[in-house]
Amino acid sequence: MTAMKQLTATQLRASAVLAFTHALVVAALNRQLHARDSRYVLDSLVEMTAALRRAEDLGVDMPFSLQCSDDRLYHDGQPLAGPSLQARSLLRRCSERHIAVLSFMPGLEAEEANRLLDLLLLPPNVEALTRQNREAAMLAFGIRNVRISLRTPGHPTDRRTTLDESQKALSQYQDLADCLQQNHVRAHRDQELAVDDASTVVERTVADFEEPSLLLSMATQDDVDRFTVGHSVRVALLALQVARALDATREQLVHIGSAALLHDIGKSKVPQEVLFKQGRLTAEEWHWMAQHPRLGAQILLEQSEPIDPRAIGAAFCHHMGQNGEGYPQALLPVTPSGTSRLVRVCDVFEALTSVRPYKRALTPIEAYAVMFRNEKDFDPVWLRRFVRTIGLFPNGSRVRMANGAEAIVRQQTARAERPVVQLLSGAKDAALESGQRDRFTVGDEFEGHVVRIQAVDTHDRCITVPPFDAVEEPTEAGQPVAAAHACLSSAMANAAAPPHRHD
Repeated sequence: MTAMKQLTATQLRASAVLAFTHALVVAALNRQLHARDSRYVLDSLVEMTAALRRAEDLGVDMPFSLQCSDDRLYHDGQPLAGPSLQARSLLRRCSERHIAVLSFMPGLEAEEANRLLDLLLLPPNVEALTRQNREAAMLAFGIRNVRISLRTPGHPTDRRTTLDESQKALSQYQDLADCLQQNHVRAHRDQELAVDDASTVVERTVADFEEPSLLLSMATQDDVDRFTVGHSVRVALLALQVARALDATREQLVHIGSAALLHDIGKSKVPQEVLFKQGRLTAEEWHWMAQHPRLGAQILLEQSEPIDPRAIGAAFCHHMGQNGEGYPQALLPVTPSGTSRLVRVCDVFEALTSVRPYKRALTPIEAYAVMFRNEKDFDPVWLRRFVRTIGLFPNGSRVRMANGAEAIVRQQTARAERPVVQLLSGAKDAALESGQRDRFTVGDEFEGHVVRIQAVDTHDRCITVPPFDAVEEPTEAGQPVAAAHACLSSAMANAAAPPHRHD
């Protein structure tokens, strides 16, 4: 059973803050990719200014002030993790100009916002916002509805402090997203890719994080969708997590992660009105979309430096089934490699569990229902390995326990349906008592009751989950994947299935 959530006024304001900041990041990314007067830039600026006015209507204090550190955007001192994930290039430009705060007033219109981006993004304007030039530059550019505060020598964001794990994860995610974003821009402009940069950032990810579940948990907040960069980063992190669980070597992990990161590079050649269309594609639009695997392989083959064949294969084969069914249609029979088959599973799972303009996000259990209903479309070994590694409740999932307590999934176990959870509240949503035990493995007994997950919480839904404990299915390795099919009833699969697009 699915229940829709009613948002409070506070939650609506928080959502409006994220929406405006998200729109600002998208507009800045579009300005770096397209001409300043292109339709894509102007449309994103109109959305940005409309989001600012919606925030005012919902009671967000004006002017709307965003604080900028070297790696994060803040509002009222609260970090905005989601919009920051792909804000690396914008934050770098603000840092070069020593900007501490950007304050926006609701009178801001699209053309004025475009002139602001001239000041913030164009290299010749780096010195325009120094303390002695700022007022003259703002006047010359006609910036009346934005205020810019500069960092002082003692401002805490002038220098990096020791990074905790979440800060390290944010920085690493930004590196992955920025590297991929720049490679998509190069591909779009028919320039040479920086493939070595992709391998380097993946290698650093592998070296710095014993397993990328913290990055994956953070990745669920990334809703900036330029060339589906966030999608490809999440696919790479999923592939790395599965490969690491299978004891892949460091070299193998770098090859797999790099191939997954670049698997959708062909989408840089798909018109954006097709790539981000809401609703079903026409036959002509689908023809364009279906070309992206072939275009991606062609881009990689045309590089002056040799490219790892696994990356070329993943780009070409990630929409093919295990026997070469799917698209694009190859002139000769094709058998996808193990890397391509893993990337395909990760690609479809990520697409199903993420918001798209034409569908809502599914929970992992709903996504598995769809995937197992179409099991022949995947390599069965990789599909089951994926479920065992990622779990039915991936790390970072918000869940509601049978006693009404709220919890977050912290760790997977050998049983996909029995993760370790950490309580966020007591029974019936009461506050946790001091010293109260707050970590449990689902399925264990505590004070005479079995610890059980009753529902999964998303930002807009609360989805009741089926009981799993009685189900065990042997796998190819003889290890049980309990619940791999318990959640996969036809009713759930049909209810969860999105439109035909899994791109």
